[in-house]
Amino acid sequence: MQLRTVIGIDIGGSKTHGVRSADGVRVAEAVAGSANIAAVGVAEAGRQLDALLADLDPAGVDAVCAGAAGADGTASVGSLERLLADRVPGARVLVVHDARLVLAAAGLDDGVALISGTGSVAWGSRSDGTEARAGGWGHLLGDEGGGYRIALDAVRHALDRMDAGLPVDTLTAALLEHCGLTTREQLIDHVYDTQDRRYWAERAGAVAELADRGDAAATSILDMAADALAALATRVLDRLDGHGPVVLGGGVAVHQPRLQRAVRDRLPDVEVRVLTEAPVTGAVRLAAALADPEQGSHPAQEGAVPELARTGREPRA
Repeated sequence: MQLRTVIGIDIGGSKTHGVRSADGVRVAEAVAGSANIAAVGVAEAGRQLDALLADLDPAGVDAVCAGAAGADGTASVGSLERLLADRVPGARVLVVHDARLVLAAAGLDDGVALISGTGSVAWGSRSDGTEARAGGWGHLLGDEGGGYRIALDAVRHALDRMDAGLPVDTLTAALLEHCGLTTREQLIDHVYDTQDRRYWAERAGAVAELADRGDAAATSILDMAADALAALATRVLDRLDGHGPVVLGGGVAVHQPRLQRAVRDRLPDVEVRVLTEAPVTGAVRLAAALADPEQGSHPAQEGAVPELARTGREPRA
């Protein structure tokens, strides 16, 4: 049996995580800055891939798979494919949306990846190759259930109480503390001056902490997030004829047990798991399937843009 050497890459908004695997054994691992073309541009993405691959060694690689937040359009996918093909000569190359890595990292060909990170998206597939998605349209058009939206809902709650002449409540006080502010009025300028969505997504932890302690306002916001996430999963499940399980991924979903429980409560007839492997594991699995299709996974045909990769938006969850 021919031995296969592959590289899997998980490209996020702040870092790029890569693993080189030889015949199923991890032999090298590296981290570089973000190579997300939508966030940093083609030139910087190339520099970060150079740094990553210098540690992974691209020589003798049969296939490479990269999952990228924001790999949503023909142009961005094609640009990343070319960057990788130039740097890993002779290897087969596959670029997918990072949501796909979640399902692959869980070792599944059938099921739904439900991501709540900075934003939100659901993507699923069946072993016959059928795919479906819902959400992932970015903070201007959606991303309900993601960390950014959770934090902004808390800001709206604080400002609504201010407009109503009500005193600062526990949630507002916690939000101000996490932002380093002293008054509610400062929140308005702070939101408009701080456009980094990851910054606000990190403030979602303050909402979750208070919900764990029974705060009514925080609980309401987290329940709305769970409603939105369950709705995304349900849409994809319906289009896949109910093929589960649902695998929760993304920083918010993975690190907030209360949100996990709330999503499970809203999907009572579906198995809901939490991703326990790093997403890059999914990229390695997809690369291995690309190098040896007899392994049984179903990576997209090289050069094709799957259903999840057609909108050309900015980075997602």
